[in-house]
Amino acid sequence: MNSEGQAPVESLNEFQASRLRVTCEYIDKLLSDVEGVLNTSASQAAFPRYFPDIAPAQRRTIDDYIGRLRAQLLGVLVGQGISVPGPSIPATRAVRVMLGAVDIAVEELKPHYMLGYGHLPESVATELNGIVGELSGLVSRLERYLAQGVGQDQRVRVERLEAVGNDLRLLKEIEQVVRERALVEFRPAIAAILDRAEDQVLEVAVFGRVSAGKSALLNAILDTDVLPVGVTPITAVPIRISYAAAPSLTVSFSEAATKTFEIGRLAEFATEQHNPGNSKHVARIAVGLPSARLRGGVAFVDTPGLGALATSGAAETIAYLPKCDLGVALIDAGSTLTADDLQTIAALQEAAIPVNVLLSKADLLSADDRQQFIQYVIGNIASECRMELAVHPVSVLPSHREMTDRWFECEIVPLYGESRELRAASLRRKIGILRESVAAALRARMGRGRQLSASARERVRAAAALLRRTTGEIEEMGAACERAIDAASADVPEAIQSAASRLLGSWSRNDGGPVAPGQMVRDVVAYFVQQRVKRLQDDLVAFATQLQGALNQSASDIGLADVPGDGEFQSAIRGTPIFDPQQFAIVVSRPSISMLLGRRFAERQLAARIERQLGEPFRESVDAYWRLLKDWSRSIVGQLKQRFESYAENHRARAEQALGGFDGNAGELEGIQQSLASLEGDAVPPSILSDQAPQIAEARTTTA
Repeated sequence: MNSEGQAPVESLNEFQASRLRVTCEYIDKLLSDVEGVLNTSASQAAFPRYFPDIAPAQRRTIDDYIGRLRAQLLGVLVGQGISVPGPSIPATRAVRVMLGAVDIAVEELKPHYMLGYGHLPESVATELNGIVGELSGLVSRLERYLAQGVGQDQRVRVERLEAVGNDLRLLKEIEQVVRERALVEFRPAIAAILDRAEDQVLEVAVFGRVSAGKSALLNAILDTDVLPVGVTPITAVPIRISYAAAPSLTVSFSEAATKTFEIGRLAEFATEQHNPGNSKHVARIAVGLPSARLRGGVAFVDTPGLGALATSGAAETIAYLPKCDLGVALIDAGSTLTADDLQTIAALQEAAIPVNVLLSKADLLSADDRQQFIQYVIGNIASECRMELAVHPVSVLPSHREMTDRWFECEIVPLYGESRELRAASLRRKIGILRESVAAALRARMGRGRQLSASARERVRAAAALLRRTTGEIEEMGAACERAIDAASADVPEAIQSAASRLLGSWSRNDGGPVAPGQMVRDVVAYFVQQRVKRLQDDLVAFATQLQGALNQSASDIGLADVPGDGEFQSAIRGTPIFDPQQFAIVVSRPSISMLLGRRFAERQLAARIERQLGEPFRESVDAYWRLLKDWSRSIVGQLKQRFESYAENHRARAEQALGGFDGNAGELEGIQQSLASLEGDAVPPSILSDQAPQIAEARTTTA
């Protein structure tokens, strides 16, 4: 029976319920062992076994995590209608070892293990996944807390950011209150704010046709010669260049671990000559340089060239579009404006990315010709892309470097300043909301005020159930993505069959057939992969929207102002890997005899010929792509889970408090009052919280 006296429609059977109860008892025993280690390490034993490396403030935090885990265990049993058994049996490394056993026990509650005890309804499987997700989340956060060195502690991170000019005084105060009062549910939110504060880089990607001068321009801007330049297609994959105290090269591979190399080896991985068709399966290249123009927080990306001479690189370039804060499109003054140039500008516009247009190699033109060419480019962009953009001349020659310097100082430096202001405003807003949430939690801990009404308690229970169910759905989403990718992989022969069918259809119409049959095959295969990937992207975007909606609903039910901003979850879905079959040569001709044996036979024969021509390299390339896509989907689901938990952990804790899961004792009352006074003494500008006023008022009413 549940707390309302009604049997759930679907529930665990007798054996599954027994397994759940026994597992919860076992976890509680392991937590008691953790407490034993803590007590032993703090004792004055003559021959101590454990080195006392846990400070009193850390001990309070660990105790609170253990309390949260136990409250969650009881909530699990009550929520499943299982009677809670009465009491039966009245240092960091040891604790982490024991937590590993806890984590294993939690893992074995997953649905596929429970199936051994009998049939499991789908809704109950989701509930179990949610239970596992919530418990394992608490365990993993405690493990991370114990594993952190001093340099990773949140207090140290705040102080380090303040040392380089960030105004984080209020966050520092909040962190101290959270640490002293062991409000562990707010640590994920603080970590998310610190991550955002540390990410102050403005990413500028440079786009252009082959030999437009991208690498040479970046070498000139950064006063270096490390980027390879030439007249043939050079950059095989995007190269990200950011500040580092010493030159460095980091290469990430789709089929191997990330490695570091001497900076002089960049050409081995970044050029078409040494890495044709990206045969080394390079996923990302990161270059660190001690350039003064990078020190301020600007990162440049040298993208592959566009155009028929670098088709594979062109696909990588288009794939990169959603990742940058500013797109710089280079127009070659030694050539002319092309459809590729206009396509790049239009694609940046479609992705809502600001665009700067540069006239490279401007030194080739006289002042009058240069101005005339600029007006020509401006006019074509206006007519073809419906955009009014300025065009800035640049040059890498020392005699004309003032043009490049003027563009950088007038366009990039102010943009970076504006970007920093926008980030700072966002941080102030998030910190202000966090302050209100921590203060509300402190007021709830003091245990003052009226009890919740029956309807309010029901809303809080519904919020807790929604969070658990959503946590389970996150676990299921990762598996769903992998199943979709496996299904797409299995359907590749279907794409080849479709290509064969299209070729035969063209030939049977006696129109001479396609001009380039091999290109038709490549296009059909590429379209097949793109459609499957788009379906996966759409599913992830819809799921991100669902997560954001669940948090908004739970915050409303509990009475919290702590909700994600618009598009905060959807923005994580980016950087999808691109599949490009252009590197595979296919030569197919119209069949003769096989056509006499019927359309289906001819189609099968042609598909088999295409598969033979594509050969093992094609299959290996496709398999590598599906593996890369799986890694990407795992990464995206992981980011969504991390963002969800940064809010959900606070929501769960507040639900526990509202339902009587925690009440401050008299010994803590004075300290809580002091912490609350210190927070409420830090006034938050009304402009920061104006759009959250209704939620904050409701939160204060609920916890007053």
